[in-house]
Amino acid sequence: MTPDTATLIRDGLALDADQRAVVANALLESLHDADDTNDVDAAWRAEATRRLAEVRAGAVELVDADEHYARLRASLAG
Repeated sequence: MTPDTATLIRDGLALDADQRAVVANALLESLHDADDTNDVDAAWRAEATRRLAEVRAGAVELVDADEHYARLRASLAG
């Protein structure tokens, strides 16, 4: 690892979680050729963006995973 790479990583880790997510996404997308994108990737990206917007707007109820699985087990048992 070069000193420049180490500096980039150190600076990146100092960002808040949302900023790190934006940087990570941009870096990951840069690894794929533009020709590699397809309708499925675009659909999942749109769905993830829609869900995140709903969470940030408070339009959906977030449920703890343990609570979710308890509800699921109860519905399957009944």
